[in-house]
Amino acid sequence: MSKTNGAQIELIRSRRMITGVPGQKIIDDACMIHDHKKLLRVGRYKELKILHTDKVQDLGEVTITPGLLNAHCHMKLSGLKDKTVSGQGFVPWLVSMIKNNYTETDYHAVRKAITEFMDHGGCAVGDITSVADIKIADIFTQQGLSFICFCEAFGFIPPGLPMADIPYIANGCAAIAGAGHALHTTSSQTLQQIKAQDSQRGLPFSIHLSEHDDEVDMLMGKQTAFHDLLLKGNLIDTSYIPPMKRPVAYAAELGLLDRSTLAVHCVKLDDEDIEILSAHGSHVCLCPRSNAFIGVGRAPMEKILTAGINVSLGTDSLASNHDLNLWNELSYFIQELDQEISIEAAVGLITSNPARALLMNRWLGSLEKGKRFIYAVMPPEVEILFC
Repeated sequence: MSKTNGAQIELIRSRRMITGVPGQKIIDDACMIHDHKKLLRVGRYKELKILHTDKVQDLGEVTITPGLLNAHCHMKLSGLKDKTVSGQGFVPWLVSMIKNNYTETDYHAVRKAITEFMDHGGCAVGDITSVADIKIADIFTQQGLSFICFCEAFGFIPPGLPMADIPYIANGCAAIAGAGHALHTTSSQTLQQIKAQDSQRGLPFSIHLSEHDDEVDMLMGKQTAFHDLLLKGNLIDTSYIPPMKRPVAYAAELGLLDRSTLAVHCVKLDDEDIEILSAHGSHVCLCPRSNAFIGVGRAPMEKILTAGINVSLGTDSLASNHDLNLWNELSYFIQELDQEISIEAAVGLITSNPARALLMNRWLGSLEKGKRFIYAVMPPEVEILFC
């Protein structure tokens, strides 16, 4: 077996490869040369085989892609699988979460969910967690999963910056960042502080944005069942003054939208909202199966894609989805989409696009020289969607 500086060099061959490199076409009779940590060469087998005289690992008639990145997930909620109501709307779903003690974390279920995610090609996740559950970052590390743990601020009371005492880690593909839950559930001051802190540290900022009607209505001054739920939980008080703006416009006014912002869900967008997101260069993560499960509606996927926005897919959680398999998320998205999408662009939704959104694209998201040696195999049932 070949060696370079003590590292074992190997060659992997497959029927074809989607590299995730912008503008690069599918490579037929593809191969990768690697040292188990980094990719050394990527290209066609007939051109690179002369550089490698040892045994070849032939994967056969498969299509390989970069490792998959889940732009938005709540691993903490893995213990709630099959325990929440479906299709009744956001408030009934949230009430079922509360009844099942969603603030408690089943770490065995978390480990199981991470293992299953990785078994289906997952290599990184943008995970929403809390200060109390920061140990999930340790579990990611133990299981070899790259991550951004977004410690999320929720509630208007008390005000302030809950991220102030959280230890900061960053080694490229492992970091702890701040996040705001949403504009209608977190004080504007706290959101601005967390956004500023993330930007100062060179980290992405995540926020649920325009997910459901209650969010839009509450910001526009309408009395909603969700508002009543916040009052009951002492997460807001009667002095709350709605901004009388739609979520995206309000986020822009607060300075929350820029090229390091990941706006999640984006179900209730109008044309002006999409223009604002595009103009600010913000990233969008769509979670179509979660939105369908809860019953909040369908995002204007086609308009978001054609606006030139960097779009990723996320699974959300096992409290609002059937699994965390990104291939299943992509299949659902493709079948729901009312326009053509190339196989390269589709794969980008779960590889190169989320790598950019999570600021991990220096190491992950594409198969090219110098990137980490991590790949996934496309299931036949996904390939057939493009035949």
